[in-house]
Amino acid sequence: MYHCKGALSPAGNFGLLLSITVFWTSSASAGVITSATMFGPNAGIGPGLGTVSVPAIITVLPNNDNVPAPAVLDNNIFVPIKRFDFSGFIDIEFVVTASDGVTEYQVFESVDNNTGVNWNGYRMELGHGVGGLFVPSMPGDGLDFDTGPPGGNDLPPVSSAMPLVARPNEDTLVYSAGIHGSGAETYQFRVDVPDSLIGRPAGRFTLRQTPLPVPEPSSLVLLGAALACLMGYRSRG
Repeated sequence: MYHCKGALSPAGNFGLLLSITVFWTSSASAGVITSATMFGPNAGIGPGLGTVSVPAIITVLPNNDNVPAPAVLDNNIFVPIKRFDFSGFIDIEFVVTASDGVTEYQVFESVDNNTGVNWNGYRMELGHGVGGLFVPSMPGDGLDFDTGPPGGNDLPPVSSAMPLVARPNEDTLVYSAGIHGSGAETYQFRVDVPDSLIGRPAGRFTLRQTPLPVPEPSSLVLLGAALACLMGYRSRG
Protein backbone atom coordinates (compact mmCIF):
# COMPACT_ATOMS: atom_id res chain seq x y z
CA MET A 1 0.00 0.00 0.00
CA TYR A 2 1.40 3.37 -0.98
CA HIS A 3 0.62 6.72 0.67
CA CYS A 4 0.38 9.39 -2.04
CA LYS A 5 2.08 12.63 -1.13
CA GLY A 6 3.09 15.71 -3.05
CA ALA A 7 0.76 15.31 -6.05
CA LEU A 8 0.92 18.21 -8.43
CA SER A 9 -2.14 20.39 -8.82
CA PRO A 10 -3.81 20.54 -12.27
CA ALA A 11 -2.23 23.98 -12.73
CA GLY A 12 1.17 22.60 -11.80
CA ASN A 13 0.84 19.78 -14.28
CA PHE A 14 -0.16 22.13 -17.08
CA GLY A 15 2.90 24.22 -16.29
CA LEU A 16 4.97 21.05 -16.55
CA LEU A 17 3.31 20.27 -19.90
CA LEU A 18 4.47 23.63 -21.19
CA SER A 19 8.04 22.90 -20.07
CA ILE A 20 7.89 19.43 -21.61
CA THR A 21 6.56 20.80 -24.89
CA VAL A 22 9.35 23.39 -25.11
CA PHE A 23 11.95 20.73 -24.34
CA TRP A 24 10.44 18.28 -26.83
CA THR A 25 10.40 20.77 -29.69
CA SER A 26 14.05 21.67 -29.07
CA SER A 27 15.44 18.13 -28.92
CA ALA A 28 15.30 14.95 -30.92
CA SER A 29 13.35 12.22 -29.21
CA ALA A 30 13.65 8.51 -29.83
CA GLY A 31 12.44 5.61 -27.82
CA VAL A 32 10.29 2.63 -27.09
CA ILE A 33 6.80 4.16 -27.26
CA THR A 34 6.44 5.92 -30.60
CA SER A 35 2.75 6.92 -30.49
CA ALA A 36 -0.75 6.16 -29.36
CA THR A 37 -2.75 4.26 -31.98
CA MET A 38 -5.45 6.96 -31.98
CA PHE A 39 -5.03 10.74 -31.98
CA GLY A 40 -6.93 13.97 -31.42
CA PRO A 41 -9.86 14.24 -29.01
CA ASN A 42 -10.56 10.51 -29.42
CA ALA A 43 -7.19 9.03 -28.47
CA GLY A 44 -9.03 6.47 -26.32
CA ILE A 45 -11.82 3.97 -26.65
CA GLY A 46 -14.34 2.49 -24.23
CA PRO A 47 -17.76 2.97 -22.63
CA GLY A 48 -16.53 5.72 -20.29
CA LEU A 49 -15.17 7.88 -23.10
CA GLY A 50 -15.80 11.57 -23.27
CA THR A 51 -12.53 13.09 -24.54
CA VAL A 52 -8.93 11.84 -24.40
CA SER A 53 -5.87 13.63 -25.72
CA VAL A 54 -2.27 12.32 -25.77
CA PRO A 55 -0.25 15.20 -27.27
CA ALA A 56 3.18 14.30 -25.90
CA ILE A 57 5.14 11.03 -25.67
CA ILE A 58 8.77 11.98 -25.04
CA THR A 59 11.65 9.52 -24.72
CA VAL A 60 14.76 11.38 -23.59
CA LEU A 61 16.72 8.36 -22.35
CA PRO A 62 15.81 4.85 -23.61
CA ASN A 63 16.62 1.83 -21.41
CA ASN A 64 16.47 3.89 -18.19
CA ASP A 65 14.77 1.23 -16.06
CA ASN A 66 14.85 2.21 -12.37
CA VAL A 67 16.83 5.39 -13.12
CA PRO A 68 14.22 8.19 -13.12
CA ALA A 69 15.32 11.73 -13.88
CA PRO A 70 13.89 15.12 -12.87
CA ALA A 71 10.87 16.40 -14.83
CA VAL A 72 11.85 17.36 -18.41
CA LEU A 73 14.93 15.10 -18.34
CA ASP A 74 12.70 12.07 -17.73
CA ASN A 75 10.75 10.00 -20.24
CA ASN A 76 7.21 11.37 -20.17
CA ILE A 77 3.72 10.59 -21.39
CA PHE A 78 1.35 13.50 -20.90
CA VAL A 79 -2.45 13.16 -21.00
CA PRO A 80 -3.78 16.66 -20.24
CA ILE A 81 -7.38 15.68 -20.97
CA LYS A 82 -9.03 12.40 -19.99
CA ARG A 83 -12.73 13.09 -19.50
CA PHE A 84 -15.12 10.40 -18.38
CA ASP A 85 -18.72 11.06 -19.42
CA PHE A 86 -19.79 7.64 -18.15
CA SER A 87 -18.53 5.33 -15.38
CA GLY A 88 -17.00 2.76 -17.71
CA PHE A 89 -13.39 2.05 -18.69
CA ILE A 90 -11.24 4.00 -21.16
CA ASP A 91 -8.44 2.25 -23.08
CA ILE A 92 -5.41 3.97 -24.60
CA GLU A 93 -3.25 1.78 -26.84
CA PHE A 94 0.44 2.55 -27.45
CA VAL A 95 2.78 1.50 -30.28
CA VAL A 96 6.18 0.11 -29.23
CA THR A 97 9.52 -0.13 -31.08
CA ALA A 98 12.73 -1.90 -30.01
CA SER A 99 15.43 -0.25 -27.88
CA ASP A 100 17.36 -3.27 -26.54
CA GLY A 101 16.17 -2.81 -22.98
CA VAL A 102 13.42 -1.64 -20.63
CA THR A 103 12.37 2.00 -20.85
CA GLU A 104 10.57 3.55 -17.89
CA TYR A 105 8.03 6.36 -18.44
CA GLN A 106 6.49 8.86 -16.05
CA VAL A 107 2.80 9.30 -16.92
CA PHE A 108 0.96 12.54 -16.04
CA GLU A 109 -2.82 12.63 -16.40
CA SER A 110 -5.54 15.17 -15.70
CA VAL A 111 -8.66 13.05 -15.23
CA ASP A 112 -12.02 14.83 -15.46
CA ASN A 113 -15.08 13.29 -13.80
CA ASN A 114 -18.05 14.38 -15.92
CA THR A 115 -20.25 11.42 -14.97
CA GLY A 116 -22.36 13.17 -12.34
CA VAL A 117 -21.36 10.54 -9.75
CA ASN A 118 -18.54 10.74 -7.21
CA TRP A 119 -15.78 8.13 -7.33
CA ASN A 120 -14.12 6.61 -4.26
CA GLY A 121 -11.67 4.50 -6.26
CA TYR A 122 -9.80 4.48 -9.57
CA ARG A 123 -8.35 1.34 -11.16
CA MET A 124 -5.53 1.08 -13.72
CA GLU A 125 -4.54 -2.04 -15.67
CA LEU A 126 -1.90 -2.90 -18.27
CA GLY A 127 -2.66 -5.37 -21.04
CA HIS A 128 -3.05 -5.94 -24.74
CA GLY A 129 -5.95 -5.24 -27.10
CA VAL A 130 -8.80 -2.79 -26.57
CA GLY A 131 -12.49 -3.04 -25.70
CA GLY A 132 -13.79 -6.60 -25.65
CA LEU A 133 -10.42 -7.88 -26.92
CA PHE A 134 -8.49 -6.58 -23.89
CA VAL A 135 -6.31 -9.22 -22.19
CA PRO A 136 -4.42 -8.39 -18.96
CA SER A 137 -0.64 -8.44 -19.18
CA MET A 138 1.08 -11.61 -17.99
CA PRO A 139 3.15 -11.41 -14.78
CA GLY A 140 6.86 -11.41 -15.47
CA ASP A 141 6.62 -10.21 -19.07
CA GLY A 142 8.47 -6.97 -18.27
CA LEU A 143 5.46 -4.69 -18.77
CA ASP A 144 4.43 -3.37 -15.36
CA PHE A 145 3.75 -0.41 -13.10
CA ASP A 146 7.01 0.65 -11.43
CA THR A 147 5.92 1.71 -7.95
CA GLY A 148 9.22 2.48 -6.25
CA PRO A 149 11.29 0.35 -3.84
CA PRO A 150 12.21 -2.43 -4.22
CA GLY A 151 11.88 -1.61 -7.93
CA GLY A 152 14.87 0.70 -7.80
CA ASN A 153 13.46 4.21 -7.48
CA ASP A 154 11.59 6.25 -4.88
CA LEU A 155 8.75 7.61 -7.01
CA PRO A 156 5.52 5.78 -6.08
CA PRO A 157 2.22 6.65 -7.83
CA VAL A 158 0.40 9.73 -6.56
CA SER A 159 -2.95 11.46 -7.03
CA SER A 160 -4.53 14.71 -5.93
CA ALA A 161 -7.78 12.82 -5.22
CA MET A 162 -6.83 9.43 -3.76
CA PRO A 163 -4.19 9.30 -0.98
CA LEU A 164 -3.66 5.51 -1.02
CA VAL A 165 -2.58 3.24 -3.86
CA ALA A 166 -2.61 -0.57 -3.77
CA ARG A 167 -0.73 -2.79 -6.24
CA PRO A 168 -2.59 -6.14 -6.26
CA ASN A 169 -0.15 -7.33 -8.93
CA GLU A 170 2.55 -5.76 -11.09
CA ASP A 171 0.04 -4.82 -13.80
CA THR A 172 -2.68 -3.24 -11.61
CA LEU A 173 -2.97 -0.09 -9.49
CA VAL A 174 -6.02 0.79 -7.37
CA TYR A 175 -6.27 4.35 -5.99
CA SER A 176 -8.58 4.75 -2.98
CA ALA A 177 -9.31 6.42 0.41
CA GLY A 178 -10.50 9.65 -1.14
CA ILE A 179 -13.24 11.15 -3.29
CA HIS A 180 -12.89 12.26 -6.89
CA GLY A 181 -15.93 14.46 -7.39
CA SER A 182 -16.94 16.54 -10.39
CA GLY A 183 -14.03 18.07 -12.27
CA ALA A 184 -10.36 17.28 -12.86
CA GLU A 185 -7.83 15.62 -10.56
CA THR A 186 -4.24 14.58 -11.28
CA TYR A 187 -2.85 11.03 -11.40
CA GLN A 188 0.84 10.21 -11.82
CA PHE A 189 2.52 6.83 -12.14
CA ARG A 190 5.42 5.05 -13.84
CA VAL A 191 5.31 2.28 -16.44
CA ASP A 192 8.09 -0.12 -17.49
CA VAL A 193 7.99 -0.92 -21.23
CA PRO A 194 10.18 -3.86 -22.36
CA ASP A 195 11.41 -5.01 -25.77
CA SER A 196 9.49 -8.24 -25.28
CA LEU A 197 6.38 -6.37 -26.47
CA ILE A 198 7.79 -6.54 -29.97
CA GLY A 199 6.66 -10.17 -30.00
CA ARG A 200 3.08 -9.05 -29.41
CA PRO A 201 0.80 -8.38 -32.38
CA ALA A 202 1.83 -5.03 -33.88
CA GLY A 203 4.11 -4.34 -30.88
CA ARG A 204 1.44 -2.64 -28.77
CA PHE A 205 0.18 -2.46 -25.20
CA THR A 206 -2.91 -0.95 -23.59
CA LEU A 207 -3.46 1.22 -20.53
CA ARG A 208 -7.00 0.65 -19.20
CA GLN A 209 -8.48 2.92 -16.53
CA THR A 210 -11.81 2.47 -14.76
CA PRO A 211 -13.47 4.80 -12.22
CA LEU A 212 -15.09 3.15 -9.20
CA PRO A 213 -18.26 5.11 -8.33
CA VAL A 214 -19.47 5.62 -4.78
CA PRO A 215 -22.39 3.16 -4.32
CA GLU A 216 -25.81 4.79 -4.51
CA PRO A 217 -27.83 4.78 -1.24
CA SER A 218 -30.43 2.46 -2.79
CA SER A 219 -27.71 -0.04 -3.64
CA LEU A 220 -26.44 0.06 -0.06
CA VAL A 221 -29.96 -0.57 1.25
CA LEU A 222 -30.36 -3.58 -1.03
CA LEU A 223 -26.96 -4.91 0.01
CA GLY A 224 -27.86 -4.53 3.68
CA ALA A 225 -31.17 -6.33 3.15
CA ALA A 226 -29.42 -9.17 1.35
CA LEU A 227 -26.87 -9.55 4.13
CA ALA A 228 -29.63 -9.53 6.77
CA CYS A 229 -31.49 -12.27 4.90
CA LEU A 230 -28.31 -14.30 4.62
CA MET A 231 -27.58 -14.00 8.34
CA GLY A 232 -31.15 -14.93 9.16
CA TYR A 233 -30.95 -18.01 6.93
CA ARG A 234 -27.70 -19.13 8.55
CA SER A 235 -29.08 -18.65 12.08
CA ARG A 236 -32.10 -20.81 11.27
CA GLY A 237 -29.83 -23.46 9.82
